[in-house]
Amino acid sequence: MIPVCVGIRAVLLVLVTFFFVGLRLLVWPTAKISRPFDRNLRRFLIRGWGYCFAFAAGLRVVVKGTPPRPPFYMVCNHLSYLDMLVLARQTGCIFVSRGDVEQWPFFGFVAKSIYVIFINREDKRDTTRVNRLIEETIKEQDGIVVFPEGYTSPGTEVKTFRSPLLQPAIDLNIPVYYATISYDTPANGPSPGLLCSWWRQETFYAHLLRLLHYRGATATIHFGEKPIHNTDRKELAKQLEDAVRANFVPLRQEEE
Repeated sequence: MIPVCVGIRAVLLVLVTFFFVGLRLLVWPTAKISRPFDRNLRRFLIRGWGYCFAFAAGLRVVVKGTPPRPPFYMVCNHLSYLDMLVLARQTGCIFVSRGDVEQWPFFGFVAKSIYVIFINREDKRDTTRVNRLIEETIKEQDGIVVFPEGYTSPGTEVKTFRSPLLQPAIDLNIPVYYATISYDTPANGPSPGLLCSWWRQETFYAHLLRLLHYRGATATIHFGEKPIHNTDRKELAKQLEDAVRANFVPLRQEEE
């Protein structure tokens, strides 16, 4: 049986989400008149949703450094769907997401409405299409965030950064910003490795429901001091990986 407090938080999250989705659908037609204006509205709405979602879920967000202003290209380590919540809350950015999310009921449609870019990681040829969309996003004065590790992890370390999706930064001759995300939980509750990271074979809804059982999780996002510029894609990937790793705090795991 779901505790009353969890039910209340879940209902609040649903109401908040439907409120902002409703507003998004209401203003979406403005894209036919002015795409820049629509992108500004999208950033405002997604940041508002991020703040409300974090409050309802009991997720405290600590920010170190200064978030970049659009347009920008930024990379980050990847631990959970919560990463996107935290980054959207602070920057209003657009994400490159795994392709199957596009087929999720409701969330797939919402993701499309906020210009999320989907990639088929099983098809290397899809990288060309995605890089073109990333370049278009930046040219339209928006911010884009890519997770070069490719997949979420338990949070014990920063995995190797892959370089193919960095090509737009090379072609546009722009520096790449970076951010590092870590999570923590109170000592008397589940470890952040269990409560916050999302890498096990469980559904999004199961993970979210467990998160709602506990309040007090903290997400720390550390924005790098200055962006990194390099004309060699693989060297750039390694520099960014090292910079993100330097600010990373490993997540406590349950077995500890």
